[in-house]
Amino acid sequence: MIPRRLFQDGMIFVVMGLVFIDPSGTIPISLTGKFCRMNCAHCNGQYLGHMKTLWEMEQLAREGHKSFLISGGLEEDFLVPFRKYLNHLRHLKESYGLSYNFHVGFPQSPIRELEDLADVVSFDFFADPKVMEIVYGFSVEPTKLLDAIARTRVFAVPHVTIGILEGHISHEYEALKMLSERFNAVVLNVFIPTFGTKFSQALPPDLSRVKELFSYAAEKFEHLILGCMQPRGEYRRLLQESVKEFANVIVKPTFKVDFDFKGCCSLWLAKSRVEVVRRVR
Repeated sequence: MIPRRLFQDGMIFVVMGLVFIDPSGTIPISLTGKFCRMNCAHCNGQYLGHMKTLWEMEQLAREGHKSFLISGGLEEDFLVPFRKYLNHLRHLKESYGLSYNFHVGFPQSPIRELEDLADVVSFDFFADPKVMEIVYGFSVEPTKLLDAIARTRVFAVPHVTIGILEGHISHEYEALKMLSERFNAVVLNVFIPTFGTKFSQALPPDLSRVKELFSYAAEKFEHLILGCMQPRGEYRRLLQESVKEFANVIVKPTFKVDFDFKGCCSLWLAKSRVEVVRRVR
């Protein structure tokens, strides 16, 4: 591997083989505007307000933007309502040569409609339905979700948010164990206490516990990504310093570096032709 020279606080240090990603190259789209009927404890729709809408996409594409995250609020079937807009999204993709990362929600049956449309599907995973119930107000059986993804012929990348239960470690180790039986890659995000949510007064997870989780995950996966969801400020700097020996990819690096890719880390995996699904012998 080629050593990378990084610059931080006036010092130079070297990291072997890390990939650095700037997610700003992918524009997030909410198919539901600012609305989400679920109002989950960690989000409460707060993140939707910063997204663009479907009806702004064509102008963005004309301006030269090629990469989009298709997301939004969840409906009663625990999915982002992408089915309503398939024809429009397909038209835009074909007309402007766009790339799509679909953040679909929690499918319980194959999502065949995305097989010829999504460049990648990103999905969040909970190993413990009880934890998911506290966070989302509903739960999906983990094996049912994994089976639905497995039966869909699409490049899919699992995500786990460390400390999503008010900053506490809960289901994460079991989630990584279950996912490692099917996947070679995982994105680990870190819980952000967010104003206007039920969990707003919580603290981010203890960094020593986060480091332990990354160490465990590094033994289970070939490709380990620190995703774009990271608390800001000094915590983010210390987080990246703590996990850089275990991660293959760091999104939003706090140190000065030339980016290897601009866009969603899941799209980087897809475009790099990384083999995400583990071969069963």
